[in-house]
Amino acid sequence: MTQIHTVTLNPAVDQILYLNHFHSEVTNRLTGTVRGLGGKGTHVSINLKQLGLDNTAFGIVHGNTGSEIIRMLENNGIQVHFQHFSDHESRTNYLLIEDGGICTCLSSQGVSLSEENISDFIIYMKQHIDDGDYLILSGDASNCPNAFVYNTIMKAFRDSNLKIFLDASGETLKQCILEKPFLIKPNQDELSYLCGKELKTEKDILQALQSLDVYEIPIIAVSLGGSGSMVRSRYGTFRIKPPKVQVCNTIGCGDSFLSGLIFGVYQGLSTEDTLRLATAVSAATAESKLSVGYDAGRADELKKNVFIERID
Repeated sequence: MTQIHTVTLNPAVDQILYLNHFHSEVTNRLTGTVRGLGGKGTHVSINLKQLGLDNTAFGIVHGNTGSEIIRMLENNGIQVHFQHFSDHESRTNYLLIEDGGICTCLSSQGVSLSEENISDFIIYMKQHIDDGDYLILSGDASNCPNAFVYNTIMKAFRDSNLKIFLDASGETLKQCILEKPFLIKPNQDELSYLCGKELKTEKDILQALQSLDVYEIPIIAVSLGGSGSMVRSRYGTFRIKPPKVQVCNTIGCGDSFLSGLIFGVYQGLSTEDTLRLATAVSAATAESKLSVGYDAGRADELKKNVFIERID
């Protein structure tokens, strides 16, 4: 049976701080705090589990914070294959959330990984991942020895016929598309960088997507933030607009959207059903106070209010 695996090379604990409005150079009173799990790959793991898909989380963690990260994953029913080192401490990020869903993230750098760490990690992964499995590469890898670590991982599995879902940016994304991932999820700025020109209009975005056909990537999903997304696949290009919701925070919405896309592909859903689900899950996440997780019932309600139009 095809298995699903996520990779988080720089996982974190998210310390979420809520307040009405932030003012500099004065004391700010918090209205609440929540401690949660950080890292895009770990978020995808938890969201997939909420959608009913078992999966395995791979990653590298350090110290007591690393132990906490592993416990959080296990408490959510995730099978964990993390390499855990006792030296140093995995990072803690601080998320400042003001009324109206205004989010500011103070992100720690994380423990630096060596070439040997990455090499050993890939060997470890290859012991557990079978041909034809799904592999999700997403999130920050700035603690790695170079910007092309995802490219290195993809090359290591080049002959394994994996479906690779990639959420990366900059030069990392530019190099990785040469390895023909199954799906990429750039935002508008990342797509602009990839194409080498500023994309100001939806027509610009559509033309940029069409220009990427040469790379033979089955699905390209462009996140447009609160405006929704534009997704191109072999079935055409679709413009998706999300339902109106009361935004609590935007942290993790992109991870939820990606999780919904993975779920739809894995379950063989139609293109429209996949896009509708992914968008509804992302919108439900925006209503949550946490950086990961959502109300499944609410996501189901929101599906009927997702607008989808084929534009090409």
